[in-house]
Amino acid sequence: MHTNLGKDNLSSLLAKLSIPSMIALFSASLYTIADTIFLGRTVGATALAGLGFDSPIQLLLVAFAQLFGAGAASVISRALGKRDQDRANRAFSTSAVTLLGVTALFALFFLSLPSLVLSWFGPAGETSEQALLYLSALLPFTPFFTASTFLSAMLRSEGKAGKALSLLLIGNTVNIILDSIFILSLGWGIQGAALATGLGHLVAVSFGLYALMGGKGTFSWSKPSRGLLKEILPLGLPSWIRQVGTGAVIALVNSLLLASAGSDAVASYTLITQVTMLCYLPLSAVVMGFAPIAGFSFGSQDTKRLASLVKLSVGVQLVLGLLLLISLQGFATPILSLFTKDRNLISSTLVPLRIALSTIPLVGIQSLGASYFQSIGKSMQSLLLWTSRQFVLLLPLVLMLSSRFGSLGIWISFPLSDLLSVILTIAWLRRELTRLQKS
Repeated sequence: MHTNLGKDNLSSLLAKLSIPSMIALFSASLYTIADTIFLGRTVGATALAGLGFDSPIQLLLVAFAQLFGAGAASVISRALGKRDQDRANRAFSTSAVTLLGVTALFALFFLSLPSLVLSWFGPAGETSEQALLYLSALLPFTPFFTASTFLSAMLRSEGKAGKALSLLLIGNTVNIILDSIFILSLGWGIQGAALATGLGHLVAVSFGLYALMGGKGTFSWSKPSRGLLKEILPLGLPSWIRQVGTGAVIALVNSLLLASAGSDAVASYTLITQVTMLCYLPLSAVVMGFAPIAGFSFGSQDTKRLASLVKLSVGVQLVLGLLLLISLQGFATPILSLFTKDRNLISSTLVPLRIALSTIPLVGIQSLGASYFQSIGKSMQSLLLWTSRQFVLLLPLVLMLSSRFGSLGIWISFPLSDLLSVILTIAWLRRELTRLQKS
């Protein structure tokens, strides 16, 4: 699909980049969603709880992929807008080499001390056994696990959302086929789910490298640049903090729920995180479609186009958020039934799910604002917006409200942090729009 980031109609261009990105995000999420469905409907709540306790560690690894992927994507989009192919090549090479080194070190650390690492997140008994089985099987595939996320970001940075989609679809097809073989046919349980995930990422990385650096690929290998790394890291830091913050919230909530309500409550929260992931997909897809257009427009100094893009994208996020909210209220039970056959687990999850996701229409605006500042190279503003929701607001609210209202306080913390963070985001975006319209 051919796209011109500087000249195509904004509405159609945003759709061309967002729709494949939404399918790509769904495909990326399928790694976890497929594992949850297979395990929830075969092994049961204990496996779901184990999967939930492994989630923060997986998010930490993905955070490094996004640190280098988002940072390099911002540099590459603006470089391509200025027709500076050499700078784009060096940004790609620098981020790829550094990511490989960092994730290899983390994989070695986790493999050496998996029980110690997992104990930081608080599981006990059979839940701990399930979590360790999954973690020990997945960690050897860490370089591929992170590289598939990184390569997908590189493809999107040059406007090739279709190839980014193909990368994820190929990997997930492998994952789902192997899930059915390893879990249903061979009975390997949670360990089989981890092996299927790792092998799916391995195949996806093979395709991604060919698409980026093959005969018709955009990038060629260049000598890594320390100077560019210093530029990439601050730009990717907001994405890293967002993922780490999400992992920290999951780890904290898991620990609080385990202490107060047991592993079944952790299993319920695992289901909530999966449904949340599904609901956020279209909102995140708009942000992913928005980012390369914003970076290109800023790089080419087309401020009028950039201002129009921001207004259009905010409107789209509001409409999508309202549609998601209505759909969730009406179809929460059928959605939860995809993941488990346990009626009691579904019943206990319904109310907290609806509370936690009651502010969906606001989430997309907050993400869009943070992505805007990241795309135009203003890393500090982007960093403050990402951290405002996870660290400044959500973590303290979870601690304070859970101590006063128990598990209900945990669920109330999510919409309250969304509301407060979007107020800050709207204020900053309005000021930025005013600046763009005057320039």
